[in-house]
Amino acid sequence: MHLQLKAKILQNLTPCTIYLYIGNLMKTITSIVFLLILSCSSGYSQVDFKRNTIYGELLGAGGLASLNFDYRLGKNPAGFGIRAGVGFFQWNNSASLSFPLMGNYLIGKNGNYFELGLGTSIGYEYILDSSSQIQHTSEEGFRLRAPIFNLGYRRQVLAGGLNFRIGLSPQVSFYHFGGAAINWFPNLSLGHTF
Repeated sequence: MHLQLKAKILQNLTPCTIYLYIGNLMKTITSIVFLLILSCSSGYSQVDFKRNTIYGELLGAGGLASLNFDYRLGKNPAGFGIRAGVGFFQWNNSASLSFPLMGNYLIGKNGNYFELGLGTSIGYEYILDSSSQIQHTSEEGFRLRAPIFNLGYRRQVLAGGLNFRIGLSPQVSFYHFGGAAINWFPNLSLGHTF
């Protein structure tokens, strides 16, 4: 009887049902972790601070140079935030336009924070001059860089003003033709918190 039940269950499993089961399991686990983090961070006292930051970044998640917007989600600067931007990168005979999207978490107080970030960047790489003698190491097409990590120091004063970041952004790039690469970019940014 027990073996017949197992056989019947296995007959009904298709790749689609397995995918749906795993997807639902991941949503449940993500929801539980998110709720636990929110409940742990709710013990902090509320601080009046500026939540918005716009900054330019050299290297990092956006490529060679990027313009980004960061928004703090919590009751104080420490905790969760989100970031979106547009970046540009050029190497040899190709260039790319990218759109980094990241979540971040700040640990610290009084304007001095350790920043942990995780996200992705979607972009398009194109060949600048196809008649050039420079050997092409890649092809034109869309790129997905994920995951992108961000580890570093952030200076963000509670009252607003100058924002400074320095760190390291290791990232994995997947190419449309099947290749992948790991890149280790330092990052440096200056901006304004308001």
